[in-house]
Amino acid sequence: MEEILNILLDGGRNVVTALAGLVFPAALALILAILFKGKTWLADLRRAMPEMRLTLKIVVFNVLVTGPMLVITMTAFHQWLVNLGLTLFEPGDWDGLPKWLVMFTAVFICDFFSYWRHRLDHMPLLWPAHAVHHSDTHVTWITSARWHPINLLTVRGLVGSAMLLVGFPVYALVFNSMLRGLYGYFIHMDLPWTYGKWGQYFVSPAMHRWHHSAEEKAFDKNFGEFFCIFDKTFGTFYLPGPCDGPLGVSDDIAPTLRSQILYAFSPRAYGGVIRRWVAPAKKAEETVL
Repeated sequence: MEEILNILLDGGRNVVTALAGLVFPAALALILAILFKGKTWLADLRRAMPEMRLTLKIVVFNVLVTGPMLVITMTAFHQWLVNLGLTLFEPGDWDGLPKWLVMFTAVFICDFFSYWRHRLDHMPLLWPAHAVHHSDTHVTWITSARWHPINLLTVRGLVGSAMLLVGFPVYALVFNSMLRGLYGYFIHMDLPWTYGKWGQYFVSPAMHRWHHSAEEKAFDKNFGEFFCIFDKTFGTFYLPGPCDGPLGVSDDIAPTLRSQILYAFSPRAYGGVIRRWVAPAKKAEETVL
């Protein structure tokens, strides 16, 4: 009985900690909306509230259920990789460089890993899980925390393991994690900012909003999370201006916690895969012919 009580208490503390971590981005999003969206901010917030409540349910589910399993799985996986001798550097190897350079390098390298992880999430096998993140039809700051458990495995597992294998010191990993988390909330905010000429170098809220667009011309674009260089290098950069069109996916995912979690395990999820990849490819082939 005492063990069960401790588990419940730990779960409760984890939920409180997770929700407390949402306070700052929520406050920042509200202030920016009031300052830059004028009279429409309240109406926009009301329209987005149903999706935001659903995202909060997903966050709580991941804290209570997914988090512990993810820690156990990834600890074992990383130890297995270390035992194979796959680490490229040791944390001490970075001691001769200025800390600011090590932190910048960590952010840059992580963005490279994240770019390719993100592209993998858009491939047919992983798309049904990643579609949960894209199913938000009113993308707001909290959409950054809307992840299917399988998708969390790729986000935290693949990229996290890759960063550890590179051997960055702890301070660089912590800095990268904090910066990436905060910036993730920011680029999901409902703001029309393109950054002007700087939008060619850094991912803006407008650029990432195009990534969530329901318009076919924007499909599978803008995978970067911080820098634009990888999208530009690999031909996935798309920023014609602010994104004012519809958002979301064609996948038929009901706006309930149960449907969001079970969708990736349902055969019908792969109908969405067919609609998203096979149909456009067939259309392109017919156009060429």
